[in-house]
Amino acid sequence: MKKAIAGLQNELVRQVVNVLTVPRPLPRPFGPTLHDRVAGKTVLITGASSGIGRALALRVADEGAIVVVTARRTSELDQLVAEIRTRGGQAYAVTSDLSTEEGVNKFADEVLVQFGAPDILVNNAGRSIWRSIASSENRLHDFERTMRINYFGPVGLMLRLLPEMRRRGSGHIVSSSTLGVITNVPRFSAYLGSKAALEAVMRVAAVECHADGIAFSDVRLPLVATELSAPLGFTGYTALSAEAAVEMLVNAIVRRPITLENPHGSLSLLFNTMFPGLARQGLRQLHRMLPDPGPGNPQPPVRHEGLPVSRPTGKVPTPAPVEVATSSVPVGD
Repeated sequence: MKKAIAGLQNELVRQVVNVLTVPRPLPRPFGPTLHDRVAGKTVLITGASSGIGRALALRVADEGAIVVVTARRTSELDQLVAEIRTRGGQAYAVTSDLSTEEGVNKFADEVLVQFGAPDILVNNAGRSIWRSIASSENRLHDFERTMRINYFGPVGLMLRLLPEMRRRGSGHIVSSSTLGVITNVPRFSAYLGSKAALEAVMRVAAVECHADGIAFSDVRLPLVATELSAPLGFTGYTALSAEAAVEMLVNAIVRRPITLENPHGSLSLLFNTMFPGLARQGLRQLHRMLPDPGPGNPQPPVRHEGLPVSRPTGKVPTPAPVEVATSSVPVGD
């Protein structure tokens, strides 16, 4: 009986999550459009060599933005710039490695000299790791590497670009965060910790820089569907399309909210407040469902946000820990 009840509960949760995954923004007939926000403005996007970062670059370039893209892979950036220019847009590429302080400063120097501080900065580059705390014993470097990309990189870049934004009296910083900071999904402690830390800095910066005309937005993306997501292996969950993920970032650029999440995230915030015990119980059950093979097993190159996407078999596979460079799904670097 208990197993039957648990099965019904799991199925109900799956159905609710699937319905609430796709964001449904309210129409804003009298508000600004993306063109209003970006036309003639410089938009800097990190992690832009592929995935969401690349698609966002094309989207804002089509609306008249002057796009500056960065990632580690020069050839992919050059292809993106060529495509944007072929479509009549303006784009420039600057190769960078934002995992070190030296790399952040070198990149910031190049941007400030060539373009000045951007009107809009989109922190999209990142790294994720899927591993339980038990399997992270004696592996502090798991957390250090994640923090370098997801926290110190964007914070260092903001610290370098904010002074000129402040002198100019305008700016908007958008960061790709994750729904996991709300849902507290097991096995993502290093990743969620780094994203939560960045969100905390963004919230404080929003208060301190409000009088300077600078806005800050965290976009809490759920899992975004890619061909690389399947090895993570939750059964039956719907993933957000890459196009819908780009639209969430576009929505943040247009509306400039402090945080932006899909309906699943909004409901989770309410549920966690009203029924914290039930929320923790559900997470404990989820944790027990997923055997942890440990850090010695091969790790598939999966890029993700939030809950893993399902495989088509209908079975819950035994997942391997995931440790890859990612950003909002898919990564752009």
